[in-house]
Amino acid sequence: MLIVLLMIILLPVIIILFILSRSRVFIYMDWQWDENDKNVQIKISILRITFYQETIDLTELDFPSLETDDKVDMKEMYHVVKSVLKKSKIENIHTDTIIATDDPSITAYLFVSITTLAEWIRSHYSNNRHIELNVSADFEQETIQSVGECMISVKLSKTIKEMKKMKKLRKESENNGR
Repeated sequence: MLIVLLMIILLPVIIILFILSRSRVFIYMDWQWDENDKNVQIKISILRITFYQETIDLTELDFPSLETDDKVDMKEMYHVVKSVLKKSKIENIHTDTIIATDDPSITAYLFVSITTLAEWIRSHYSNNRHIELNVSADFEQETIQSVGECMISVKLSKTIKEMKKMKKLRKESENNGR
């Protein structure tokens, strides 16, 4: 009787763990960058259940300085993020970006750089039909504008491993800062 009860409890738990280990985490980003509004909305879901959602106002965000921060921690964090991106799959990406600055030479340089990046993404993910990257230059305006959305998916088992690494790096950097 005890063995049957134990099997009734363990079997669904094992099935649920198997399903979760094979499922994917979907990261959805929606951004708007213009003269009035600079924000990113991030939503993370598993099995169509959203468990994290946040809107980040980029005008109030304080970016760290590259000269004062510990470059080793930033390099390690870069490698962790890079490994997550290697294991991820771009489900779709759509953006409309207008490059405009007060200096035409800077506008031209940024336009060429961003267009090159967009072409690299298109060629790297050429089999994906859900990639639309529109980049244009406007030499009469003075503000960069970008509106877009992106959805990336990663297997849950890969995400858990990399999140543990990121948490460890963040904890080490906090301990070094004290």
